Amino acid sequence: MKKICFIVSSPLTASSFLNGPINKLSRIYEVYLIVNLNNKHNNLIDKLNVKKVFHFEIIRNISVFRDIMCLIKMIYFFKKNKFHAIHSVSPKAGLIAMLGGYISGIEIRIHTFTGQVWVTKKGVIRSALKFTDKLISKLSTLVLTDGRSQLEFLIKNKIVDKEAKVLGKGSISGVSLKKFNPVNKVRDKLRKQFNINKNQWVFMYLGRLKKDKGIIDLIEAFLKIKKEKNTLLFLVGDDEENLKKKYNSDSRILFLPHNDKPEDIIQVCDTFCLPSYREGFGVSVIEASSLKKPIISSDIYGLKDTVVKEKTGLLFQAGDIEKLKTLLIYAINNKTKMKEMGSNGRDYVEENFSEEKILLEWENFYFENVD
Repeated sequence: MKKICFIVSSPLTASSFLNGPINKLSRIYEVYLIVNLNNKHNNLIDKLNVKKVFHFEIIRNISVFRDIMCLIKMIYFFKKNKFHAIHSVSPKAGLIAMLGGYISGIEIRIHTFTGQVWVTKKGVIRSALKFTDKLISKLSTLVLTDGRSQLEFLIKNKIVDKEAKVLGKGSISGVSLKKFNPVNKVRDKLRKQFNINKNQWVFMYLGRLKKDKGIIDLIEAFLKIKKEKNTLLFLVGDDEENLKKKYNSDSRILFLPHNDKPEDIIQVCDTFCLPSYREGFGVSVIEASSLKKPIISSDIYGLKDTVVKEKTGLLFQAGDIEKLKTLLIYAINNKTKMKEMGSNGRDYVEENFSEEKILLEWENFYFENVD
């Protein structure tokens, strides 16, 4: 069997994006994984069907010495193991893996772009990060993006050329319709656990709690809603910027840590929100849509692929807190319409983003380009 190796910076990335593809490809190839195991989410890789996991200290932040040492280690590792193909996901993993693969002579080097950090940056930092993405693209022999609007954005900004591809309609691994299936007893049990009465309307965000994900905008918009509206806001994910300390005084806002079962926790809510400033593809959005949750999201590239305006959700310009507040209030006052959007969302995911369809695209891509 031919050997392929995936390279990511964190177990969370591997679990969120690559669980389905790795399990699919492991039937055909010997699949290996390189990941930074200095991470609290290490348990998430236990479900991945890989031959072996290797620890490399790939860190998100720039550290010239540690990054160079990681690159040198990876070059020797690639030369020793002679992989038929390598495939990276995320910027830092992409830069080190594609450069290491190029130097060590690996012929098939694949990178998947999942979002651009530089979009929300300015000046020298923006230019440096943008150059990094261009370099990753140049060092790769095959480039994928996880959404069509992201591909158009990257071509427009001359990061990738027109040979870059999207698998199917987008997303890295699609959504398991069986796993992300609305079950009333799960919703009822969890809402009872959180003491939510049947008349309370719950908004939810799930993901990394960071400013560039629009979290502060969502909180500020929510706080403008009068308390008598009987609403709650659930923020689920790693609090990377210590937002809980600033906003925890309002009893209507509940901060929860990263949840390994999004298919359950999302069922608590009545409207799912993603007000992000940057997104390669809104995986959490299609997961929520699969659970028949109406969406409120920003209209940035990446999310445009996942929400059909006024059919599966509501869109607003990123950063427009007043408009976001208006949409939150609209959701509360138009519950029947919002539930209809939720049902439409399930249909939209079934048609475009089912796990079966996307994983078949993975298999075909590897058959055409790697075999």
